[in-house]
Amino acid sequence: MMRKTLIVVYADGAAHPGDIAVGLADWARCVFVTAPDDHTRAMEPLLAGFGPVVTAESPAQAAAKVRTYEPEGVVTYSERALAYTGELAEALGLPFHDRRTVGLLTDKWQQRDALRAAGVDAVRCRRIDAVEDWADAVAETGLPAVLKPAHGGGSRNTFFVEDAAAGLALARTLLAEDRPGLVAGGTLVLEEYLPGRDTGAFGDYVSVESVVREGTVVDIAVTGKFPMVPPFRETGRFWPSPLEPAEEEQARDLARRSVEALGIRTGLTHTEIKLTPDGPRLIEVNGRLGGGINELSVRSQGLDLIELAGRTALGEHPPLPDLYAGRACFQLFHPAPRRPGTLLGIEGTDEVKRIPGVTLHRPYARPGTRFPGGVQTLELDIVMGEARDLSELAVLAKDIESTLRYRFAFEGDDDTPDADHTPDADHTPDADGTPDTRPTTTEVTGAELGAL
Repeated sequence: MMRKTLIVVYADGAAHPGDIAVGLADWARCVFVTAPDDHTRAMEPLLAGFGPVVTAESPAQAAAKVRTYEPEGVVTYSERALAYTGELAEALGLPFHDRRTVGLLTDKWQQRDALRAAGVDAVRCRRIDAVEDWADAVAETGLPAVLKPAHGGGSRNTFFVEDAAAGLALARTLLAEDRPGLVAGGTLVLEEYLPGRDTGAFGDYVSVESVVREGTVVDIAVTGKFPMVPPFRETGRFWPSPLEPAEEEQARDLARRSVEALGIRTGLTHTEIKLTPDGPRLIEVNGRLGGGINELSVRSQGLDLIELAGRTALGEHPPLPDLYAGRACFQLFHPAPRRPGTLLGIEGTDEVKRIPGVTLHRPYARPGTRFPGGVQTLELDIVMGEARDLSELAVLAKDIESTLRYRFAFEGDDDTPDADHTPDADHTPDADGTPDTRPTTTEVTGAELGAL
């Protein structure tokens, strides 16, 4: 049987080329399209091992180059590539999000406005194009509020604002940046802050993972979350969710109505929902596979969502399992501190692997790695495993957090961090009486890391 030709638009933030190959290469003829940048150039040799790679500055140029392959579908796994993929699909006459829908998915202000107009969820929100818009925005949303780029992701430049003067200064700084979010331009949004309800050991938000086929939304899972660390940095996810059936149904209904209101006709969606004292409220709808979700799906029920997205793009309707409700499969990760500094080491890595239920600990950063600081989520490592149920998972997560320890030298402590030395707190003088000026090392457990 001849393989169908699938265009895969690859960009930074997408699934790893190896994961794409596992999901697609055995059954589809993949043609990769990339815009030229440092990341895609570095990944091109890997991509080329699974299919032709077409590099093009614009979707129009890409369309001209890939027509000879007679493509039958187009897909992307990257937030950054949604607009590019939409224009490419339009040029090729292939199903994908249309231009209006891409705009609603990638611009947080447009999305909120469309959902409010459709009567789905009326979170107070105001666009900020210039500092002169600040006072009206605060009057609209009230304080506290959330300030973030209109086009953003990964909690980049996302701040909790309690004081109007401090928020104005922050808005002025962000508006002066060429690219505060994922695209050029300083447009921001100020949104009403949604307080979460008490959720015990877990986070006060979930995400709903769905596939849309010819406008019909089918849910795959509701993903539970571990608690965020300030201001809005994620620390992990798990299946199934901790919600009771009635609240889970409310979250799914809100996600479905949101997806439909944005005009999504095909593809995977990842809809984030806040759990408030007044019920589920919408955080945002993403028109692509959520980060880390495919690994949970493959491990828990053998469903490859990269493959599902590819087959959906080609118009196929493979059977789907029931909404996941099995053992608690988890991913727990640790974001780098908000303070600029250098990672000196991660301790407890051998011990954490011996904890029952832990199947993997994978560091993402080597000792000596410098982190720039800030509020964006940059993962130091990840721990994976499974528990019998959510009660066992809560205990397991606590054990993991107390076992792993992280050592940092922060900028301002010393200019030359030394991974082999942790001086006493009183900086005891050397034998010759010279004060010890070697760096002060800060060591914290996983549970304490988020406060830095």
